[in-house]
Amino acid sequence: MNQIRSHYPVVVVGGGPVGLASSLMLSRLGVEHLLLERHEGTSIHPKAVGLNQRTVEILRQLGLGEELAAAAAPPSTVSRTGWYTSFGGSTELHGREIASRDAWGGGQYAEEYAAASPAPYTILPQIRLEPLLRATAEAQPQADVRFATGVTALAPDADGADVTVLVDGHEQVVRADYVVGADGGRMVADALGVTVSGPTNLVDMVSAHFGADLTDAVPSRENLISWFVNPDHGGSIGSGYLYHLGPWDEQGRSEEWVFACGFLADDPDRFDEEAMAARIGRSLGLPDLEVDLHSISHWYIQSVVADSFTEGRCFLVGDAAHRIPPWGALGLNTGVQDAHNLTWKIALALADPRTAGLLDSYEQERRPVAQSVAASSLHNFQSHGGVIDAAIGLRPDLPPEEGWERLRTLWSGSEEGQRLQAALDEAVAFMDREFHAHGAENGFAYVDGALCPDPEASALPEDTLVYRPTTRPGHHVPHAWLEGRGSRCSTLDLPAPGRFALLVDAEADTWRAAVDGVDHPLAGLLDVVAVGAGGSWEDPDGSWSSLREVGPGGAVLVRPDTVVAWRSTDLPADPAAALGAALAEVLEPASDLARDPAREPA
Repeated sequence: MNQIRSHYPVVVVGGGPVGLASSLMLSRLGVEHLLLERHEGTSIHPKAVGLNQRTVEILRQLGLGEELAAAAAPPSTVSRTGWYTSFGGSTELHGREIASRDAWGGGQYAEEYAAASPAPYTILPQIRLEPLLRATAEAQPQADVRFATGVTALAPDADGADVTVLVDGHEQVVRADYVVGADGGRMVADALGVTVSGPTNLVDMVSAHFGADLTDAVPSRENLISWFVNPDHGGSIGSGYLYHLGPWDEQGRSEEWVFACGFLADDPDRFDEEAMAARIGRSLGLPDLEVDLHSISHWYIQSVVADSFTEGRCFLVGDAAHRIPPWGALGLNTGVQDAHNLTWKIALALADPRTAGLLDSYEQERRPVAQSVAASSLHNFQSHGGVIDAAIGLRPDLPPEEGWERLRTLWSGSEEGQRLQAALDEAVAFMDREFHAHGAENGFAYVDGALCPDPEASALPEDTLVYRPTTRPGHHVPHAWLEGRGSRCSTLDLPAPGRFALLVDAEADTWRAAVDGVDHPLAGLLDVVAVGAGGSWEDPDGSWSSLREVGPGGAVLVRPDTVVAWRSTDLPADPAAALGAALAEVLEPASDLARDPAREPA
């Protein structure tokens, strides 16, 4: 391998999924960069497993769609989730299903999710995702990817930063114009003096990655996650949960699994492999299960967000910027989406310093999203065990025999049992906030930032559960399938790498003339894309026409990250002036400043 150079336009610190995704995005944008990861290889712990549609859209944009689909869990194995007393046991109350439901875009939600995106909700454990990202990142000519290479110091200044790198036991200083901190908060945030806010160390969790033959034990092969509610273990958190990791055979049977549960902080069994294997057997109700333990991971549930995402030309993404409870599977996803927001802005700033003002919008846009996600994920964690257990009448301090009696009553058919069942049904429906949070996954929007809002409030009211496609500025452009050039594409595919797309219909020539007449740094990065009769792309079933929310003479300006920057509901009297004013506002983000009415669309 060649020597590390003394200067790179961008240095990415951290080679986890967010750092590697950042590298791939920079390569796609033609930006040379150095990625530094202190570990010798990718993660040995499964960690995150769920990739929501927004994240898969991004990875698909990076050319990884087919690879993801080939490596991911079969959709039929991840469409539901269920709660059980155990998988086996000695009484009629053991091995019982308490409840189950559709989840993650499966079952009754499949049509809704398919209409919202060209990409499916995908289950691919981090231990299988990271090697795919690494191999692809290392193959890019713009990337210098270095594992087993740590960062020992970071000294930012007005023009970039000096990054001290430890290479083969020797320190070397690398100059970077920009730094992306994707190291999980281990070093970059501290070096920048960035603090975090939010609750930490809420619960001490232990995860075990193991191999076992559970073919005949798992009640439903449709379940990604099986949750245990066992009075002998104090209810949900103590009983733990199980999910499959693959690899999967043609019937969807998994070879490997993760079991996780809460431990007391002083419990000596937390890292004892023999004790952990026994704990798995007890929770599953399979004491004779042969467990091949691969690794044990210890982690605390926390919900923290950095007080700043930006310091000069250094930026925090992923866990360096926010550490989010896994309930809702939004942590890794939010990190990849951070990078998607940031990297195109860095690329433009490097190509034309006049566009560097776009970087001011990174924190402005992403920090509120992180705060919202952290709050909702914390709520999911706090309510998950509580709401299911409370519906049945279980408490951690309840004697086990009383807990089992509550379950016996639940299934008794008695009047009290029917009351408990109704409460349980209500609790399971309440879990939409975790298992059907399509609004949180797809519908996040930017209120302020690199956008020019409509005269009325730009963003729709936040709704965790319902995704409402809209072309309002700050929202992602809605997905619709288009046809042309002998193929089909999604509206999300229309912006070229690092470029804006102005989506128009009947007045395409007028808008092209308007773009040519605008004297602005962003105007040269703008492609007019005609969708409709006589355009480059046709709208075969009228989906785009019904979603675009502008008239035939209007326009929708889409950023490189597929976020709507501005729209004009019809053809303005002076299209060039309206477009130029909008681009000026996009380039100069303003949070609390009054908007200039002259800049608003027609």
